[in-house]
This record gives sequence, structure tokens and C-alpha cells, in this order.
Amino acid sequence: MSYQAQDQLTNDAIFGGRVRAATVQQADTFKDDQRQNFVATANACLQGDAVIYLAFIRFEAAGPGIANKADNGDGTIDQSKVTDGDILSLTQAAWPVVAGLYYNDDGSPKT
Repeated sequence: MSYQAQDQLTNDAIFGGRVRAATVQQADTFKDDQRQNFVATANACLQGDAVIYLAFIRFEAAGPGIANKADNGDGTIDQSKVTDGDILSLTQAAWPVVAGLYYNDDGSPKT
């Protein structure tokens, strides 16, 4: 895995936009979840919380095999090599992690 490719993905505007789109789509489902920290994360996404979005983007750029997939081998990346299916799967996997980083089980923010 290339840390350079991972960093480039993290800062790629199109990759970031795709991840944000996936988090909003998933937030529409998780806003009705019984787990209050999932609901709080969903609400933050729906409100456009940049900190939450960045957490998802960073997590997904570091996903298993994702940086390798996007790496062109010449110091550049092609984010389009990461499929929408990859992003959906990573968003779903990231949800409990991001929710646990920012919110307590009752949905209150961690301080």
C-alpha cells in the first residue's frame, strides 16, 4: 500500500465528493436507527458537518486495498478506479467507527 496514494485520495475533491454523497445516502437510512450514536452521526451528515465528512473520507481512503486500487504506480492516483460499490461498503463499515469517535451511545457528543 502507498501512503502517498492514501493521502492523495484523502485530498482528492472528486473522491471526497463521492464519499460525501454515500454518507448522505446512508444517513437517510441511519437517521431512523435505534442506536442513538448512529442517529447523531446521520444528523451531522445531513447537516453537512465537515468534520464528520472528513472522518469518513480519511477512513475510506485507508480502506483495505483502496489506495492500491487507485495508485497508478507513477506517483499519481485515479480515484475512478475505486467503485461506487467500494465506497458504499466502506461507508457502511465506517459508520460504527465514526459514530463511536464522535458520539456517546446515547447520542450526546463526546467532549
